[in-house]
Amino acid sequence: MKLTVEQVEEIVRSVLRELQPVPAPPVAPQSAGNAVVKQAVAVESDLISLSSLVVTEAVLSAVGAAGRTVALPRGAVLTPSGRDYLRRHGVRLASRLPSAEGQSGRAGLVIQSQRFSVLESAAGTAGWSVEQVSGEDAAVGRVLQLHGVRPLVCVTADPAVAACLLNRRSDVRAAAVSDRVDLPRLMDRMQPTVVCLDGTGWSWSQLLRLLRMMSVVRTGPSGWREAEQGAGQ
Repeated sequence: MKLTVEQVEEIVRSVLRELQPVPAPPVAPQSAGNAVVKQAVAVESDLISLSSLVVTEAVLSAVGAAGRTVALPRGAVLTPSGRDYLRRHGVRLASRLPSAEGQSGRAGLVIQSQRFSVLESAAGTAGWSVEQVSGEDAAVGRVLQLHGVRPLVCVTADPAVAACLLNRRSDVRAAAVSDRVDLPRLMDRMQPTVVCLDGTGWSWSQLLRLLRMMSVVRTGPSGWREAEQGAGQ
């Protein structure tokens, strides 16, 4: 029997199809719960050590944190839903673990001449203390008294004036900031030792981010030259 060219090509295609490897069955996507559970670095007795830098209610629920103690890495953000979960389920927070990057950090102090509950809440999450003083001058004086000991945030009604007064001292790099400032750029270029703000317009997450950035030990930026004390007088 004589085969046509078309028949030969069809036979070749059929043979090639038979020789094709059988594809492996598709792997079911990992469930969100399993992915979250993998964020638990270790579970010892009632202690759960997390590596996640954003801790939500879903994260805590997935690792079974209810009634247990949870350790968070330094720099982790505990969201409002996460805080609600801690309160509702009796979860205790242990000392925070060092960050994977190994950045050294220090607990700072918020010095405020007027109270802002959102800032106080963010400070508590960041491990910062809050000190209430009476008046703008007292806030500036307290910052100068404690400068160099720990990171500082000064809350006054007029942060620009406070920063100006603080910068009269040569070892101070005070920056007046608002909720619209580009914080990463500011921190990178100026590396302030004090941040001054008026407390209004900020969200909880913005304030927490600011405090986390200020917690990193800072040195003078490259090429920065402080004015000599008493220069220009």
